[in-house]
Amino acid sequence: MVESRCGILCDECEYREKAGCKGCINIEKPFWGEKCPVKSCCEEKGNIHCGMCSEFPCELLNQYAYDENQGDDGKRIVQCRCWKKEYDNGCNWLDTYLRSFPCVIRDFKEEWQWIRYQVGDKMFAAICRDATGERDIITIKLDVMDGEFLRQHYKDIIPGHYMNKVHWNSIYLDGEVPTDIIKELIEKSYYLIVEGLPKKRQKEILGEGR
Repeated sequence: MVESRCGILCDECEYREKAGCKGCINIEKPFWGEKCPVKSCCEEKGNIHCGMCSEFPCELLNQYAYDENQGDDGKRIVQCRCWKKEYDNGCNWLDTYLRSFPCVIRDFKEEWQWIRYQVGDKMFAAICRDATGERDIITIKLDVMDGEFLRQHYKDIIPGHYMNKVHWNSIYLDGEVPTDIIKELIEKSYYLIVEGLPKKRQKEILGEGR
């Protein structure tokens, strides 16, 4: 489970209890100042942690990791690599597929700890942890009848996590739903959202107006 943007393990931080810190993922402003440049940079790029950045490990992160007084000799960089490896082993194919559709934008919703995938400013998919905080799920929008049918046939498809339970469905990524089925449902969700956009925007997205 990712605990910070830069790779620091909050459970091992000596300042956590002293300062009553809830961890940089859960706060807008760090207790030591107006902002943390590493946290700000990571979130502005829509990344969960620095290990997901194309510039990792950047000069800024190295500066903090090897700081004479507050650094940890690069331990946080190693941790980011571990988190990235875990992500690649489980969800990397999924991220690539989700971003393969036209005009998709990915961001990170800090309040919910969700990686959101949007088209035309509307979300069609989100990756997060389930209510237990232990299992990864993807939440997508489906036709009502399709959703009901799938829930009956797959125990790993459940009503949408923190979403409308009629129109949205969540799929456990470590469950028994085949990858090709997940891909098919993602595609359906994408086009359901696109169909709900203004006609002009639909044409722009699908390239019909070019």
